[in-house]
Amino acid sequence: MSSVHAQNHDENVYLSVTVSPSSRFFENPESLAVNPALTHLGSVGALRDVQLLSAPRGSWPRLQGEILASLNSLEGVKHVEIQGTPRQRVKRGDDL
Repeated sequence: MSSVHAQNHDENVYLSVTVSPSSRFFENPESLAVNPALTHLGSVGALRDVQLLSAPRGSWPRLQGEILASLNSLEGVKHVEIQGTPRQRVKRGDDL
């Protein structure tokens, strides 16, 4: 079951982690939080193989290398990506 995650990009850094369907993380994605600073938020939409994690922005510069190395070294982790701040979309008006 997927859920919507309220994200605060001022307070947190978000990571999407793609896992292999045959890995232990597919059935137990909470175990991806390999660092005490990481919080598992759940799957990204309906994609069970893509999980969302967050870390406090204040400690991110100090922990970034350690966290990324830990996640990338896990057997069954295919890809780790730092999520950027969402861009504001412009609504088109009738005057265009």
